[in-house]
Amino acid sequence: MDIKAHGSFAFKFEPDYTLISAAESWNLECVEIYTRLLKQRVESKPQTRRCIILDGRNWDFLTPECHQKFIELNQYISGYYQELFIGYSLSSENFHFSKYILDIANNKFKESIHWRFFKDLQDLTSWLNSNAFKIPNLKDGDFPELVPASHYLKYL
Repeated sequence: MDIKAHGSFAFKFEPDYTLISAAESWNLECVEIYTRLLKQRVESKPQTRRCIILDGRNWDFLTPECHQKFIELNQYISGYYQELFIGYSLSSENFHFSKYILDIANNKFKESIHWRFFKDLQDLTSWLNSNAFKIPNLKDGDFPELVPASHYLKYL
């Protein structure tokens, strides 16, 4: 199978939180790889509460057909978690458009998924810590190094 995924991401699973780096424009193949990997992780380590910190400062959005895949992923994840908190770190350049896209994907799951958007990592960690998480002060170097989506195919 010749999948031409466009986009990069990486995960770093810590005991109390997950860090995700996301970059470039994602096409449907990239989103499918991303969602399959996250589903595998959620299935193997279900929890009642979890938080994710997504560094989307270098993320250039999604192609239009990707939205439904994110909604399906959120529906799947909401079945495993009583509460999932997602803090999105976004740049000033992509803040409003990314917020619009991500709000659409998350809005149907307001009872189990809580999310906010930030330009400052300290504000993001303060929000998560105010919701009973123990997140250290994060720096850019704490996020995982990006990997092209197609490199993850060997794990699926």
